[in-house]
Amino acid sequence: MPITFTNNWKNILDKLKSVLRTEFKNALPVYIGNEDDRAGSQYLRLEPTGSELSEYNINGEIREFSISIFYVFSGAQNIKGGSLDHVLRYVSRIEALIHNNITMTLSDSTNAFDCRIETTDLNTDEDESTYVVEMSYLCQHLGNTD
Repeated sequence: MPITFTNNWKNILDKLKSVLRTEFKNALPVYIGNEDDRAGSQYLRLEPTGSELSEYNINGEIREFSISIFYVFSGAQNIKGGSLDHVLRYVSRIEALIHNNITMTLSDSTNAFDCRIETTDLNTDEDESTYVVEMSYLCQHLGNTD
């Protein structure tokens, strides 16, 4: 007999994408995985990286989901001054936005909670014409409830 399940990954990624798109409108496109078309000079890419069981009992489980958020700024040759300030303003704005959305209601009416950016790594790309910031996003979710 087939089991009933909810695709929590899709629900969390879709909500995170929606929060980011609402904040940045058309100034910063947001893509999930490899669906990006990289049409502009900057964009965000959400890449799911894993989940870890935090708490388990007969009534459900709490899982911590991890997602890498990549902020990509193209045309960053010899990034200094104004360009670097631009990148750092966007990174700070994303960090503040996530902090303001510590709890998110998902499409199935459950909640992702304890949402946070745990680490931010600057200039993770070796291509000198692109500046990439990788942020480690974590959230918890109560799922598989009876």
